[in-house]
Amino acid sequence: MATNKVPHNLKTTPLYPLMVEKGGVFTEFGGFYMPVNFSEGIIAEHLAVRNDVGLFDVSHMGQIRIKGQEAEDFVNYVSTNNIKKCRSNQMQYQIVTQEDGGVVDDMMGYKFNENDLWLVCNAGNKDVLFAHLKEVLKQTKYKCELIDETDDYAAIALQGPNSLAVLEQALELQLADLKFLEFIETKGLVISRSGYTGEDGFEIYGFPEPMVQLTKKLFTLGAKPCGLGSRDTLRFEAGLPLFGHEISNFITPVQAGLLFAIDFKKADFIGKDALYKQHQKKPKEKIQGLVLLKPGVARQGYSIYDDDKYVGYITSGFMIPGTKNSYANGLIDSSYKIGDELEIEIRNRRVKAQIRKKRYL
Repeated sequence: MATNKVPHNLKTTPLYPLMVEKGGVFTEFGGFYMPVNFSEGIIAEHLAVRNDVGLFDVSHMGQIRIKGQEAEDFVNYVSTNNIKKCRSNQMQYQIVTQEDGGVVDDMMGYKFNENDLWLVCNAGNKDVLFAHLKEVLKQTKYKCELIDETDDYAAIALQGPNSLAVLEQALELQLADLKFLEFIETKGLVISRSGYTGEDGFEIYGFPEPMVQLTKKLFTLGAKPCGLGSRDTLRFEAGLPLFGHEISNFITPVQAGLLFAIDFKKADFIGKDALYKQHQKKPKEKIQGLVLLKPGVARQGYSIYDDDKYVGYITSGFMIPGTKNSYANGLIDSSYKIGDELEIEIRNRRVKAQIRKKRYL
């Protein structure tokens, strides 16, 4: 059980005391001391989000503001997507890539207006990403500034089919007209209809004290506290990538099947040539989904074989909560297609698996 004793080298979020009170079991994550699960466990949290409403502390996520007359041009140069296609108060999935097409980080880009953008990135990558953006800005001299706002705000993700009703009741607001990947600024909060679970939901940012009070109210209204464990199983089941697993410094967005987030028609961006060549020639390996045909759980790094031929490795794998089905994603030789059967080596034994779409809902 969590206590108030935090490892000296880790940070906590403004919601940490409340999460301790709720019985969080904590672990290190991205330089923060974060709840991995609560008393009822990951399965109960996963099912709460699928069937009702769950609440995650996401205050640890990196928050980088980009302001100035060339803010859009800068973001379009460092990332694969095209922020200029967004209206004000819209969001867009962004991937910042290296020259070779590998990923620095993926994130959500919030467009307040063409001169004011906000990138919400992975906690463990924020410092690397911020340093990368600063170096690119120094070299290119775009007319904008970068501001690290990570420590300024608290944030929650309220996810699940009942999230709208609960949030409307808590805030006494009508939010039904807010569309997916849109956001509003109201009552000192930024409220977006978005999330990382495959369910309807909202992500809310604000100054710490109002966010603590809002979180308490949401718990009173029935939101179940959820941790990193169920956040991972939910995103996996929904077919969403995780940095360090389905994308990384050496697994490109093309290999991960994220072409929707790459605009090859826009002006030059870092990694464009490498990604375009890989897309045209087809990657030698790509991320594919697998269903295990026999009992077992495939973990990251487990080898995949076709008879005695090594053909790839697992990037993520779970027994889906509430089912008896075990699935995995793997970086697999692209010559294999949906329906083909392979074997995964799990603890010195081979388990048959079949390639399928990598969305398991």
